[in-house]
Amino acid sequence: MRLSIITGKATSLINVSKDIAYVSQKLGHAPRILNYVESPSSIARLSDGVILVYPASPLFCAEYMLLYRDLRVHYNLNVAYYTMIEGRPRRFHVTPWMLRDVEFVACSKYVRDKLQDAGFRVKDVVYHGLVREVVEEAKKLVPIARRNLERLHGDKIIFGVVSHTHPRKGIDYLVSAINILREKRDDFVVHLVTNREARRRYSGVQNLFIDTVFGTRSREEILAFLGAIDFLVVPSLAEGFGLPIVEANAMGTPAIHGMFPPLTEVSELKGNLVFEYSDVRFINTGEGIEYEYHIYDPKTLADVMDWAIDIIKNHKEKYEDMSERVKNALDRFDAEKLYPKLISMVLR
Repeated sequence: MRLSIITGKATSLINVSKDIAYVSQKLGHAPRILNYVESPSSIARLSDGVILVYPASPLFCAEYMLLYRDLRVHYNLNVAYYTMIEGRPRRFHVTPWMLRDVEFVACSKYVRDKLQDAGFRVKDVVYHGLVREVVEEAKKLVPIARRNLERLHGDKIIFGVVSHTHPRKGIDYLVSAINILREKRDDFVVHLVTNREARRRYSGVQNLFIDTVFGTRSREEILAFLGAIDFLVVPSLAEGFGLPIVEANAMGTPAIHGMFPPLTEVSELKGNLVFEYSDVRFINTGEGIEYEYHIYDPKTLADVMDWAIDIIKNHKEKYEDMSERVKNALDRFDAEKLYPKLISMVLR
């Protein structure tokens, strides 16, 4: 059957859409991905079912909500709105028809709870998944990625970060943590895979290497990078799922992240290192979402990074045990186990 997957232009959205398409094709369907909204009549003519993959910000996703409603009401198509959010929708932007006519599929229990708190209907929770074949191919590239990193950074402990520069991603907190840790030791580097804006903001920060390839590398290359670093660091203040943790863990790399949901939903807590937050604030950045910021002291992150270095240098067996523990992410978040549930909502 013909499946249309309609998403946005963000790399993370496209990656999730590609994985859903992969699974649907394995199930015998014919998927196509659009990163723009076509007219409902055109979509209906070419589709037996539709999955929308887009964040649940009423300010920006109104056209996706309208498309969802039109396809269901006027064209009698089965449609699933697969979504994520990093806080709560601003009620100012939520209209009665949205609450009445739109039903979401959440990517985490956290997202489900936030949407339901705002009055939205949520059909189910389907976690993001990883395609095992892509992960296995990426593992073949890890030795090359590691050699490239060692050429850049020598024998330093390599922390990796994959993030853009939105304030909720906590890069300012990361930079503060780097500066704190640098006062104690210089045997580490933070390799930040990010967008070009980061170079303007953070160039000159010692022990921070800015790699502006965000969105330009293949999925396999990014996964290989995640498999080649010593630890992934997730300095985020707010998340809707935390896919980089799952990706790094599937590659055998432990992660460092805040002890807040939904990261605690997806993380292998016995294999990753976590740090506590001290406050929760809902922040309006003018994007239709009140982001749920989990505020932490950068020194707390610096201390955990210091601990991670000690584990690698002085407790090799512990690090190897952590690496083995986190690898189960590929089994827990196998796309071929998770996405059939989503696909079955629109294709019988």
